[in-house]
Amino acid sequence: MNDDELHRLLRQHPAQVPLASSFDREVWSRIEAESTRTLGNLVAELFERTLGLFARPLAAAMTLTLFATGGLALGWQWHRHDIEEHFAVAYQQAINPLYRAGEEAGR
Repeated sequence: MNDDELHRLLRQHPAQVPLASSFDREVWSRIEAESTRTLGNLVAELFERTLGLFARPLAAAMTLTLFATGGLALGWQWHRHDIEEHFAVAYQQAINPLYRAGEEAGR
């Protein structure tokens, strides 16, 4: 069957789809809701899109990996900073004669 025959058949038998009586009203209410963009609508749309993104396994796994890696990196940096600070204080206490004198006077 070629395109001309298909178009002729489609024009001969139009589809009869009954629409609900409230169809026009619902369509126009959706159009009005979309045209009136408020901050609440934008936040709700952003929230829906974000949740929709996390519904995909690859995106959810990548997000989880990103946050876990970031958390580990930040934790390591803080831990390293604490160790460096501890050794700096220990070094200063070791070479400071006043600290030793105070320690001996306390005995």
